[in-house]
Amino acid sequence: MTDDRHQPDDRLVLDAQNGDFEAFRMIVLRYSNALLSVAYSVLGDFHEAQDAAQEAFVKGYTSLHTLKDPARLGSWLYAIAYRTSLDMAKRKKPALPFNETLHQETDNVQFWLDQHVVQDSLRRALQSLEETSKTAVVLYYLSDWPMKEISRFLNLSVSAVESRIRRARDMLRLHLAGDFEAYFRPYRLGQAFERKVSEQVLKRMGHFYLPVTDKRQTTDWFTTHFQLRRSPHGHLLLESGHELYLLECSAHSPKPIPLLTFSVSGLDALWHRLKSGGVRTEPIEKDDLFGRLFAFYDPDFNKYYAVEPQ
Repeated sequence: MTDDRHQPDDRLVLDAQNGDFEAFRMIVLRYSNALLSVAYSVLGDFHEAQDAAQEAFVKGYTSLHTLKDPARLGSWLYAIAYRTSLDMAKRKKPALPFNETLHQETDNVQFWLDQHVVQDSLRRALQSLEETSKTAVVLYYLSDWPMKEISRFLNLSVSAVESRIRRARDMLRLHLAGDFEAYFRPYRLGQAFERKVSEQVLKRMGHFYLPVTDKRQTTDWFTTHFQLRRSPHGHLLLESGHELYLLECSAHSPKPIPLLTFSVSGLDALWHRLKSGGVRTEPIEKDDLFGRLFAFYDPDFNKYYAVEPQ
């Protein structure tokens, strides 16, 4: 399997257009803070900007086939994020006054202050700048991109980007003290955001997905115990014809509800086979609605049901 992290944009786009979902995940990781910066320049709120960036990526995936020049991925995503943020700004409800948004507990008041004081300072510092300058300086502090990459994304010369960032930093100094980066660092997006985007895309496309810590291990586990075939891109194929996407993440907290239910004949034989194969299983039960069933777990302790219909 190739390492998509170092592939150029046009290669990632072509792979994603041909059905390689891992390539799209790399696009999200590469451009998440860039789209967050665009959205923040319009909305002025990092949490709303994150929602807008997520929606922009979902729109981008569903219309990726329309991108004729893969090398222009950055400017194409910029346009989607900007339009999405403008639409969200039009729907945005006015904020409630402070005393109507909180309960009277001291903890809530302190929470509000901690969350909003810096945001208000940032708004005041940046409100006199046009969107491109705001995007440039926020992206400068949110990402590790060099000036050349920022200039390509914003479709500006390197000198123009440097000039905008310099003016924006002077404006920040009027309102904020200390290390500027510290104000932006908590809002940086990474793998957790990429996973949220991937989950949203797969849900809307009607696909199944599972969060796992070791994709290769779980793929082998399903192949060994359920003889599932693989698609041309390495995804597991269910009997229904749907692909099962394994979203690799560094940390995972399994949910108590089953992620998938397998309809099987010969429930007892399957239970004994999984049990003898070292799979964690629960005893077979009788359900009035579904029939006989039992729960079992994969290496990440994700829960599944095997059901023998009545």
